[in-house]
Amino acid sequence: MTLRELLIQELDNVSDPLIVEVIDFLQILKTRQKKDHLALDQVSADLAFTSLQGDSQVANYRLQGERYRYDDPFSPAIPLEEWEILKS
Repeated sequence: MTLRELLIQELDNVSDPLIVEVIDFLQILKTRQKKDHLALDQVSADLAFTSLQGDSQVANYRLQGERYRYDDPFSPAIPLEEWEILKS
C-alpha cells in the first residue's frame, strides 16, 4: 500500500470537520513549500550572478551591504582606574 492509499484510507474513516482541518493543513504545507522553493531559487540566482561577475563585482551583491561595527567585547567600556573607583 502506498502512502497516498494509506492517507485516503485514513480519510475515509474521519468526520467532515477533521477533513476540513486536514485540507487546511495540506494547503499550508504546499504554500510553505512554494515559498521555500522560491527562496532557494533566488539564492541560487544570486550566487550564480556573483560567480559570473567575478571578485571585483562582489561588492554589488545585493546581500553585501554596509558592514556593521561592533565594539570589541574584550576591551573595557570604561578605563580601569574609573572602574576601581566605581567598585568601591
